[in-house]
Amino acid sequence: MTITQVPSLNFFPGRKTWKPIAIVIHIMEGSLSGTDSWFQSVDSKVSAHYGVGRNGEVHQYVQETDSAWHAGRVFTPSWQLIQPAGDGMYYNPNYYTVGIEHEGDEQTDWTDATYAASSSLIRDISTRWNIPLDRNHVIGHHEIYAKKACPGNKVNLLKLIALASTPGQPPPPAPAPPTLLKILQLGMATTTVRLNIRSSPDRNQAPLTTIDPGTRVAFDGYVEQGESVSGNSKWFYTANGTWFWSGGVKLN
Repeated sequence: MTITQVPSLNFFPGRKTWKPIAIVIHIMEGSLSGTDSWFQSVDSKVSAHYGVGRNGEVHQYVQETDSAWHAGRVFTPSWQLIQPAGDGMYYNPNYYTVGIEHEGDEQTDWTDATYAASSSLIRDISTRWNIPLDRNHVIGHHEIYAKKACPGNKVNLLKLIALASTPGQPPPPAPAPPTLLKILQLGMATTTVRLNIRSSPDRNQAPLTTIDPGTRVAFDGYVEQGESVSGNSKWFYTANGTWFWSGGVKLN
């Protein structure tokens, strides 16, 4: 893979006592050239390790042995491997993740060239750092910082992981959604955490919105076959077609 070096000054040298355990997928909300300029500006105070263009071009801004400034803010994280520091605080994820930006915005469909280049890059990074290729180790930025939907709904992270796991293969089609047995049960619940509202019962979909603890929400029923989170695969569905995980609420 040809990688163009576009060095940024926005990083922490080294990783303290950490090493990369996961790869964070971002969307640029702009062009590759614009991101190059933004990351090279010390005023931006942001960076990532890599950027991938829609034509498959790859730029490197920060060395993997250093900590790029791409995921330092943490807000109601849903990522299972985030490292707690006690008292509701977390160690800076920049120290133990590699960040990859992708050209476009949250409404931009990804090209085959983007999938091919990004998956090849992910495969190389995972090999260097012995990072498993699964959804606990290849994550969306929103799973660390829930105030953003980054990278949005247009990227299929399962497809990206599958392609990284099987080099030389064309991107597989998006997996068909499982057949869910919906159980009708009208009711009310109160959120116990900042709760992500999603378009389907799995965390591969970026949150549509997030609601505060102590908020009452109505539901029309539930399924037992949603994504399992902390061993709980029960998700509630609402009249407007949205979903929320049952582990984040208490029934009224």
